[in-house]
Order: sequence, then structure tokens, then C-alpha cells
Amino acid sequence: MNSEWWNVVRRGQDRGGSALIVALWVVGLLSLLVTCFAFDAHVESRITSFYRKRRKAEYLARSGIEIAELLMNRSEEIQRNRSAGDGGEEDQWHDQAKRLAEGLAVRQFKHGLGEGVIVLDIIPEPARRNLNLLKEEDWECVLETGGIPEDMWPILIDSVLDWIDRDNQERADGAETDDYYSQLERPYKARNGYLDTVQELLLIRGFNRAVLFGGAVAASDEDEAGSTVTGIADLLTIYGDGKVNVNAAPMRVLVSLPDVDEVIAGAIIEEREGWVDEQGKKEDSSFTSVNDLFARIPELSPTLRNHVTTSSRIYRITSIAEVGGVRKKAWCIVRHENKRLTYLRWKEEEVPGRGAVARAPAEDEVGVGPEEFEESDAGNTP
Repeated sequence: MNSEWWNVVRRGQDRGGSALIVALWVVGLLSLLVTCFAFDAHVESRITSFYRKRRKAEYLARSGIEIAELLMNRSEEIQRNRSAGDGGEEDQWHDQAKRLAEGLAVRQFKHGLGEGVIVLDIIPEPARRNLNLLKEEDWECVLETGGIPEDMWPILIDSVLDWIDRDNQERADGAETDDYYSQLERPYKARNGYLDTVQELLLIRGFNRAVLFGGAVAASDEDEAGSTVTGIADLLTIYGDGKVNVNAAPMRVLVSLPDVDEVIAGAIIEEREGWVDEQGKKEDSSFTSVNDLFARIPELSPTLRNHVTTSSRIYRITSIAEVGGVRKKAWCIVRHENKRLTYLRWKEEEVPGRGAVARAPAEDEVGVGPEEFEESDAGNTP
């Protein structure tokens, strides 16, 4: 009797232990499912939040272009009323509009809007040099400023001049369609006309991303180590009449002008940016004309007179908007006259978040093909 009773108890304990194990497995699986659902919901909410912030940043960046148009319109009003004073009530836009009215550039102007902030640059495009109008001696100055080894100059200069001229006659160190470009693995024709973009230089013999954007270049096949250069892309544009706006040009562009060294370029920048008066108010002192420039910087070479100007109607607007760590960039080239804005080029792109590391171009990205330059800019003739 006792033996049978203990057997029943043991069987009951075995069934209870099995049920407990099954219950534990069920609870564990349910917990895993709940965790997965919670994780999915968290990821989806993060993705939704990112896309919402990116869309807001996108529209904020476009709003920055509208702010730039407002500032340029205000600058015209200030110019028209200059004889009667500043013309207009001072507000948050006044100082930047006044800089534009005086031919100066607006850099890193911050404006908060809603949940985000806009950082705006409005820079006269002739603060760069028009590569379509550069002569041989001009190219030498540009390449020297970019740190390009002098051994590379003959091929680069002759090749770009061959690309622009309308004949098929090859220069001593240049390249034309029949003798060079048609012999490449992916053949194409020389343009024999003005370049449509600065990046089109990458199609021309001798030019690569290091020459254009900076990096290591080898002046010859024996030069395995090469040298690090700063590049020339930031010095160049395809817009304007070839004259550089000395009221907006940075140091590197100024020193690429004939007979201008860092001392003279520094004097130009210091003179145009003005001074702070006794009340602590900054007084701009931009150059009103080329004659004014030479009067205030008497050590300038007379050869510079035909290379510079003090005003511009073409601008490069860059608007970077940030919302919750998500950044979006819109930039364009515009012509502004009589409160009318004509867009010559427009591009929108992502901007790495703060702290992101920029990716260096891979080796297979150094060379490019003609298909990368099929889209040309509208209204880009000099």
C-alpha cells in the first residue's frame, strides 16, 4: 500500500516538474517575442524620427536660400539709399544685407527657425577664378597656389588649353581627341569649348582628384612617395568675366593673382574688413572701386588692375540646416539683379552629422569617365 502511494506521488511530481519546465519555456518565448516587438517598435520609431528630422532639415535648407534672397533684396535697397543713409530700419537682417551691399561676402550666418538652425554662406562667385578664361601664366599661379609640383605644370596647362580651344592642333605637352582621348580604354572626345563644371577637369589629361581636391600626387613615375597638395578646386569657377572680386576673395584666391603674395593679400583682407570704432561697433571698409583699391594698397602691381573687380551679381549660396543632429545642405549659383533671382545651378545633398569621419576616395575613384559629366549646368556661359 505504501509502495503504491509513493509511486503515485512520484508520478505526480514528475508531471509537475515537466509542466514547470514547459511553463518556463513558454514564458521565455513570450519574453523573447515581447522583446523583439519592443525592439522593432524602437527601431521603427528611430527611423521615423530620422526621416521626419531629415525632411524638416531639407525644407529648412531651402528656407535658407529664401533668406539669402531676402538679404540680397535688402542689399539693393541699402545701395539705392546709400546717399541718404543706410535706408531701412536696423533688424536681424541689416548687418548681413549691408555687407552684401558693400560687395563683401556673408559667411557662417546662423539663424534659428523652429526646431532647427540654418547656417548660411552668400559669397560672390567671382571670389574664384574663371577657369575658362585663364591664360597660361594664370594657370601657373593657380597650380602654384594649389601646391602642384612644377614638373606637372606643362602637361596640365597644355592639356586644359587644348581642351578649351576649338582646333584639333595638339600643343607640345597637350592632348587632343585623335592622339590621346580616342586611345583610352573608355574613349571620348575633347570638348573644344568652355568647360561646363569645375569637375570636368577630371576628364582632361593629367588632372585627377588629388590635383583638384587635394591629396598625394606623384610628379613622375619614379616619384613613388609623391607629395601632398591642397588642390585647386576651391580656387576655380566657370562663372563671371574672369575678374576676381577682391572684396570677397579668400587668401588662397588672392595669392593666385599676378604679383600678389601673402603679405599683400593679407593687407587687402585687413583693409576691406574694416575696424571697430570706440563704441565697439564694427565699421566695414570694403573697396568701392578698383581705383579705391589701388589708392589704399599702393604697393599693388599695375598688372593687377585688369584682373580684379569690387562688385558682383553672381553668388554662391550655401545653406546647411540641422534638426536634431540631422543635417541637410542646399547650395546654388544665382544671378541677382533688380530684386530678381535667376538660378544657374542647384544641388541638394546630405551632410555628415557632427563627429562623422569623412571617407577618403578609394583608388578606383581617382579616374572618371565621360558619363559622369553628361549633365551640364544651365546658363553657365561666362
